[in-house]
Amino acid sequence: MARQGDRRKFAEWHRRLRRFEKSGLTVARFCARERVSVPTFGYWRRKCAGGDASPQVAPATFKSVEIIGGRSVTLRFPAGAVLDIPEDRPDLVRVAIEAAARVAHPC
Repeated sequence: MARQGDRRKFAEWHRRLRRFEKSGLTVARFCARERVSVPTFGYWRRKCAGGDASPQVAPATFKSVEIIGGRSVTLRFPAGAVLDIPEDRPDLVRVAIEAAARVAHPC
């Protein structure tokens, strides 16, 4: 499992890559503005796109689920955490799954 620092770094680079996508700048100009090297930017761009063969965080694997109203849902996480979603809030199931996917593979 990835260390907390690894998760923070992935999250930081995910945010940086999103800023780049919105910036309209060339890679070189964006890197100068962010004070990161072009090779480092390329490394993280590949890593977050899945192009790196040694990611620190395993990709999330979820099977499709059918959300049925009127039933409570319990999510059990590998670390032992348990999340109970009340039967009157099936909309929260999707939110919980999407949040778990972002944590499992932040890029």
